Amino acid sequence: MAGFRHHSSRLVFTQKSIPLPGVLMLGRYQNAASGSALAPHLHRGALEICFLERGLQTYRVRDRLYRMRGNDQFFTLPNEVHDTAHLPEERGILYWLILGISRPGPFLGLANPAASRLKRELLRMPRRHFRAHRDCAAVLGELVDCAVALRKASQPYLRLRMQALLLQYLTLTIAASHQGTPGRTSPLIQRVLAYIDSHLSDPVLVPRLAEIARLSQSRLKARFKREIGVPPAEYWLRRKVERAGELLKTRSVTFVAHELGFSSSQYFATVFKRYTMLRPSSHRTERS
Repeated sequence: MAGFRHHSSRLVFTQKSIPLPGVLMLGRYQNAASGSALAPHLHRGALEICFLERGLQTYRVRDRLYRMRGNDQFFTLPNEVHDTAHLPEERGILYWLILGISRPGPFLGLANPAASRLKRELLRMPRRHFRAHRDCAAVLGELVDCAVALRKASQPYLRLRMQALLLQYLTLTIAASHQGTPGRTSPLIQRVLAYIDSHLSDPVLVPRLAEIARLSQSRLKARFKREIGVPPAEYWLRRKVERAGELLKTRSVTFVAHELGFSSSQYFATVFKRYTMLRPSSHRTERS
């Protein structure tokens, strides 16, 4: 169907495949490895809302960095230039919705004054980056399922269901933007993070982290993922890769792999590329 693109881990629906006025694009990526960096761009007359279901992601607006973690939301106003600050689109699951909010005419099937009121509330959201409502993941998952079903069979009830889900998602988003900044890291998890940062050369040992937190491994994993956005083992690997990027400025690939406890240079190169899209040798060349 025109307007639908599916590239392995990425689903993108454009205006032609979403029969609701005002919706310019709906997308979702499920990255098993990091993708390309998002280049500076803007959406003329359109608002973009992102929801990160799982993982970590960085965005930049006006030289300010916004570091998202699982269950965070982030939005850009019409005509605002934004990008990922030369960082890749990371491993994880992220949804984005682009709405033609500054354009005249119908909006999501609502008549005035309801349409104007909804646009006004979206443009006035007090925080750009905030913790999402707990129902957002389920609502967006069903919305994408409806969009997929609609491309197979154009049925009126699917359009109505999509309208209801979009309105639910937007009202949840508006409410969440008034609740506060992204969730803070608890002292317990801060202790775990401090241990990881001081033991980056060690193997990833989740049982040891559970001892430090005085929690069972299952409870630690659940709490860590809720607060940080990724499981402890993945966070540990990410921190190793970040440290590797610093060491590669002056050290060889073999030295860095050994220093950070990787079993081999080949495994280190695999992990490094998974998170940065670069081979360690290429990264070292760029930095030198």
